[in-house]
Amino acid sequence: MTMVNGLLNYARTAQRPGGLALLIAAALAVTACDKVPLLAPTNSSLSVTADALVIPSSGSAHVQAMVLEQAGTPVQNGTTVRFTTTLGRLDPVEAQTKNGVATTTLFGDGASGVAQVRAVSGSASGGTGDTLTNTISIAVGSGGVGEGGVTVRANPSSVPVAGGTVDVIATVVGENNMTLVGVVVSFTTNRGTLSATSATTNAAGEARVQLTTNRETIVTASVGGRTGTATVTILPPATVGLTVSTAVAGQAMTLTVTPAVGTAPKVVVNWGDGSETDLGIVASERKVTHTYNDSGSYAIVATATDSGDTFTNSIGLTVAPRPSPTIAVTPTTGTGTTATTFAFTVTPPASSAGLRNVRVDFGDDTSADLGAPTAATQVSHRYSNVGVYTVRAILTDGAGNETSSSIVVTVN
Repeated sequence: MTMVNGLLNYARTAQRPGGLALLIAAALAVTACDKVPLLAPTNSSLSVTADALVIPSSGSAHVQAMVLEQAGTPVQNGTTVRFTTTLGRLDPVEAQTKNGVATTTLFGDGASGVAQVRAVSGSASGGTGDTLTNTISIAVGSGGVGEGGVTVRANPSSVPVAGGTVDVIATVVGENNMTLVGVVVSFTTNRGTLSATSATTNAAGEARVQLTTNRETIVTASVGGRTGTATVTILPPATVGLTVSTAVAGQAMTLTVTPAVGTAPKVVVNWGDGSETDLGIVASERKVTHTYNDSGSYAIVATATDSGDTFTNSIGLTVAPRPSPTIAVTPTTGTGTTATTFAFTVTPPASSAGLRNVRVDFGDDTSADLGAPTAATQVSHRYSNVGVYTVRAILTDGAGNETSSSIVVTVN
């Protein structure tokens, strides 16, 4: 450039013939200096790196090319490096080095795949074989999905018999278990209805849709040739089985409530006598007692509620009358007001659970308490006056209920 300026000055001051030609030549030389790029010299090396090897389909990654001379020193500042890619776009396509480094940016254009970004400059070499240092692979969108990189789950994983709606979540990961953001995931189902057939992964690498179904359903998520599935099952009906023990008026009977396998419903029992018991959550066999005050036939109804569904089951029950004691007398007839002593034998019923007391009323305004006998008990009595007497054995149970039996004694 110094020589061109000298020629120009010479043409002006000397006003020699041909000065104009010299001026034109100088201008062309300047133009040539501005347009010819500075390239890496022979035996230079070139290597490419990126700040991200996996990007969303519309994401970006910064790419750097390091150019070194044979001695390992950076090439001259302003050395031009040209970049190319097989997917997406680069900006800028050409960049000049500073301290041996040229930088560009790869932008995804919505398509998925693997972008091969390559850098060249003059005679700089990127090596040979399959591991060229001047080329780098960047996975774009679903192109970054690795083997087994799509997992699917449903929340909750089951719906009631009547049907319901669940969230279906597909998680997409790439190499080193890195979640992939901005990847479009396709969803299909063999039953039911999906809220959408595709969704884009969020910052956690999750794509979400909803499934509404009333049958067992398999949902499939697909991305980049990889698939994952989740099965939504149907909850078993929250029915309950019922069994009862023998029931006697005034005595506690036992009801056994057994929920269906895999269920834990809330159960309320109506005893059929105007009362009911809330058992709460019944996750396994539960026994509950109840006392009927009166004999007769009753229908016990159990109502089970689970996941918004309600089921009922019932069982019939016959309640026997309250048990009465048995009373016997020896002899049944006496002669004379002082000659005969009557022996009364009282036998409590076999089902006298909860027995509190047995009293013998001799019919002459006198009585005797036998306590709570568990076997036949004898008591004697002598009447002072002639007559016919009705003798009663009165049993009182734990609830204060009374039952009795009687026998007639004649005193001549």
